[in-house]
Amino acid sequence: MDYLSFRKKIEELPLFETRELRLILGKEFNKSFLNNLKNWENKKYLIRIRKSLFLPEDLKIAVSPMMLATKIYSPSYVSLESALGYYGIIPEAVFTTTSITARKTVSFATKDFGKFSYQKVKREAFGGFETHKENNISFNLALPEKALVDFFYLNRNILDESKKQFASYRFNEEFKYNKKRLVKFAGFFKNKKTAELTNKFIKYYAAQ
Repeated sequence: MDYLSFRKKIEELPLFETRELRLILGKEFNKSFLNNLKNWENKKYLIRIRKSLFLPEDLKIAVSPMMLATKIYSPSYVSLESALGYYGIIPEAVFTTTSITARKTVSFATKDFGKFSYQKVKREAFGGFETHKENNISFNLALPEKALVDFFYLNRNILDESKKQFASYRFNEEFKYNKKRLVKFAGFFKNKKTAELTNKFIKYYAAQ
C-alpha cells in the first residue's frame, strides 16, 4: 500500500491510533503495513505524537494542542489554565495544555505540540465538560465554571480567598459567570476550602 492509498482509506480519521487502523484495514494491517508506517514517519509524512498516536504532517497546521489532549490521555478533558485562557477568563498565554483526568496525574512532552499535563481528581468530580469537534477530531473541554472550580480545588492550598489574590490572576470581570453552575461544580468535590473559594469568587465576580 502506498501513502496516498493509505490517506484515502483514513480520510475520515485525521488523528489515529494503530489499534484503530487494525479495524479499518483488516487483513491489510500486517507486518508489511507496519513497516510502511515506520517509513512514512521517517519520511515525515506522519507525525508520531505519542506511542501509537499519529497525525498526517499536512494536517499539522489545522490542529491545535487542545484538540489532541483528550486523545493523548483518556479519560480527560481540557480545563484549568488552558480552558480559562480559551474562554478569555484569564489573559495569560498558556504554554502547557492543561487537563483533568480520573486516572493518575501525568505529563507528556511532544516534539511538535508542546507539553501536556493531566491532574487527577476523584471520579465524582470528573465532569462538567462538553465534547467539541473540529476538523473531524473530537475533544473534551470543561465548561467555564468547571474550569474555574477545578482551578480552585487544585490550588486550594495556596489560595487565601482574599480579593487581592484573586485580582492577581486578572480574572475577566466582564465574563458572564453562571453562579448556579459554580456552586453545583464546587459540590462535586465535597471539599470545604473549594466551596469557600467558589463562594468568594461569586462574591467578587458573579454577585450581580
